Amino acid sequence: MKFSTRSTDNLWKLLVLRFLLAGFALTLAFLGLCPSIFAQSPVPAATGAAKDNPGGFTPGWTLGAKFEGSYSDGDGSVYDVGSALGYNFSRHFGIDAGVPFYFVTTPTSIKQKNPGAVSGIGVGTLFADLRWNYPNKSLNYSSAVHVTAPTADTKKGLSTGHATWNLANHFDHAFGDFSPFIDAGVGNSVMDTKFFHRPFITFGYNAQFNAGIEYDPGKFSFSAAAYDVAPWGNQTVTSRVFRCGSAAKCSASGATSDRKSFTSSSVSTGGADLVRDNGFNAGVDFKPVGYLDLEFDFSRSVPLRLNSYSFGIGVDLSWLLRPRAH
Repeated sequence: MKFSTRSTDNLWKLLVLRFLLAGFALTLAFLGLCPSIFAQSPVPAATGAAKDNPGGFTPGWTLGAKFEGSYSDGDGSVYDVGSALGYNFSRHFGIDAGVPFYFVTTPTSIKQKNPGAVSGIGVGTLFADLRWNYPNKSLNYSSAVHVTAPTADTKKGLSTGHATWNLANHFDHAFGDFSPFIDAGVGNSVMDTKFFHRPFITFGYNAQFNAGIEYDPGKFSFSAAAYDVAPWGNQTVTSRVFRCGSAAKCSASGATSDRKSFTSSSVSTGGADLVRDNGFNAGVDFKPVGYLDLEFDFSRSVPLRLNSYSFGIGVDLSWLLRPRAH
């Protein structure tokens, strides 16, 4: 029996799709059996010039996977791999949901001071996003609401034990290949970005700002920006790189203003200064093909005196859900 090239391609796509859906179903089943190992998802704020997609979202189902993480000199490493399934109702509005899996390493400097300190590895918090996109020749605007469930085990340093929400807004205007941009957001947890997967997570109200410029001549794009985290009220910091062990102190005694408390305590509480942060970042993004995104980023936190080196490998698998799309 002979098969046409189109039939073979469709069969291959169907097999891959079934494999991914089966894996997704098994993941959901696993999460249903283990509701205590979710963690906060590091979904970044909406970024990137909308000139890359002047028509907005592509309506229909979306599917993506990404492996990303940050290495911080002296303060450990935070990596995660995850996938998200979504649906774009129109070119302006879409939703998605997913879950990451974390790999966190504790630096030698922390282990030497307290041998009981161990890092957390496990499934992250189930998350959902509502996304808006309004490209315009005068001003491009995109926005996202990101929410997570309070179902993680805080002892692993992967959750604060509270539901979190963040509203992120992105504005940019293209002058040829150059696009100045401004990001502004607010929420009850400091979100990770592609530039900085923090060695801790927070719970407490804050506003985040990021402003800079992107240069996008083609497959490569380059960006540079300055950021600021402005919190208010009481704050809780849960360390990702210091987890309570048999010989470890589980939490800081009383309120503290030590911004590096995440290296010696699994949980710290204090005022706004505990998580106040500012600095600058830069990144390089490479898209060799439409469905593959490679990036390398650098971030410098001034108050923490911390350099962070990050990477990301993203794959857009939406074509599996749109067999007629080319």
